Amino acid sequence: MKLVVFVLLGAVALAGLLGALALQLRYVLTGRHLKVTLFGLCLRRIRLADIDSVSKRRAHRAEKWCNTLKPAHRILVIRRRRGWFKDFIITPKNRYVFKAELEQALAKLKPAAEDPGFHPN
Repeated sequence: MKLVVFVLLGAVALAGLLGALALQLRYVLTGRHLKVTLFGLCLRRIRLADIDSVSKRRAHRAEKWCNTLKPAHRILVIRRRRGWFKDFIITPKNRYVFKAELEQALAKLKPAAEDPGFHPN
């Protein structure tokens, strides 16, 4: 009986810890990447050149990086050109502001990609 109680308490503590860590996820836009960070450490990085589109339409099969317990009105779906899961879901605090910033970064990247001397690495 004691073992069952300790296992349940351990499961609750682990779930609480994982939930607390998820609330610390941040999304950072750099000149070339969209990064998902935890306490400043990069956990996931997507090249801006690999992003096909950005929308708020929900995807069923996607890589999810949520940083809230209620993601309903914060979902932003980033469609990639390559990868096993083409849709990448994030939940920034202000999704329309983040979407505008991401689209501006993509617009800055497009003229460089159209330049004949451009060589992506």
